Amino acid sequence: MHVAEGHDTGRIDGWRDAGDRFRAAMAMLAASPSDVWVADRDFAHWPLGERSVMAAWHEWAVTGGRKRLTLLGGDFDALPRRHPRWAQWRGTWSHRITCLRAPEALRDEVHPIFLLDGMIGLKILDLRHGTGLWSRDKARLATWRAELDVILQRSSEALPPTTLGL
Repeated sequence: MHVAEGHDTGRIDGWRDAGDRFRAAMAMLAASPSDVWVADRDFAHWPLGERSVMAAWHEWAVTGGRKRLTLLGGDFDALPRRHPRWAQWRGTWSHRITCLRAPEALRDEVHPIFLLDGMIGLKILDLRHGTGLWSRDKARLATWRAELDVILQRSSEALPPTTLGL
């Protein structure tokens, strides 16, 4: 189902399209800060640390007041290597960023999703090809958020913002 631009929901046609839509949503976030949720098993496909995306994260952080970012993942081990700019930025803003690891029994249920509270969402349905849906429909966004909440409630903290050594 491909929905024409201007409607509330449409297709994501692959990982490249998902990345482009993510960048556009990040520009929206910079202009209108909101709470943000990002979920993925390993965050490999999201351009979290690209320069333009980092500029949007920074704008969100400095203008967003008490807005929060929540990451839900299955595995955070590679995230600092894949997205070093984001990991460094996260250290500065850790008081507004929560990273949660899904319990092992639910890790297969963590599908790539990006939600800007009440504004827009991206949800990948086919992990292999990166196809899925984008939506601005408030009811659909609320459903996606509720699906995330089921896993978030059973998840534990992950990815400390700093590493302590002796």
